[in-house]
Amino acid sequence: MKKTITVNYRDASNNAEVNLPNSCPHCGTTMNPDFIFSTSMDNRYDNIRTIGIFLQCTDSSCLNYFTERYRYSSEFKYFRHIENSYRPPIKVELPDNIEKVSSTFVEIYSQATKAESEGLNQIAGVGYRKSLEFLIKDYAIRNSPDKEEVIKKNFLGNVITDYLTDFPKLQNLAQAATWIGNDETHYVRRHDDKDIRDMKQFIKSASQFIAADYDADLAEEFISESSS
Repeated sequence: MKKTITVNYRDASNNAEVNLPNSCPHCGTTMNPDFIFSTSMDNRYDNIRTIGIFLQCTDSSCLNYFTERYRYSSEFKYFRHIENSYRPPIKVELPDNIEKVSSTFVEIYSQATKAESEGLNQIAGVGYRKSLEFLIKDYAIRNSPDKEEVIKKNFLGNVITDYLTDFPKLQNLAQAATWIGNDETHYVRRHDDKDIRDMKQFIKSASQFIAADYDADLAEEFISESSS
């Protein structure tokens, strides 16, 4: 809905024509919102200026307030709506260089973290379990490239048993995380004393172990090259 509103700029007030939303972001009802006020940190004739608008839902069962943003530029000659997500960036703490071993692990783990931040714990648990599978299998493939197809098709438990024998502590971390992760995908839990927080800690510790092994290989390569 196009509407001419008054904007309070830094230097003076001025009118602006904008397309107001036709639905409420709180209740989803289709309606024409009430305009409350608009303000801007820019001057009224700046070539590029952003305005914020304060609105109210007109549905009697809602009546919530919300804001919208618009930006004008001399290139477009009108106020374009700016989408509001209100989702601050999620900080994912993983060790350096782990993406060199398994970039897919980092991608899936990050998505699971975002799901958890939205309160989607049932989905997040499955995501963390999937990220673990990629981490362990990619690491096993890196160490045994001739067994790549076998590792890809094998069960995660078998990969942990067969390909992490040189690192018993990593085996334990991966096995514990797998057991908890399996609970996240099954109807009945077998380990009621452990939850998604324990699984995340085991996965992060496993990734730190693997990242350290990757760094150790880099150091060995550096020493070998420098000594030759």
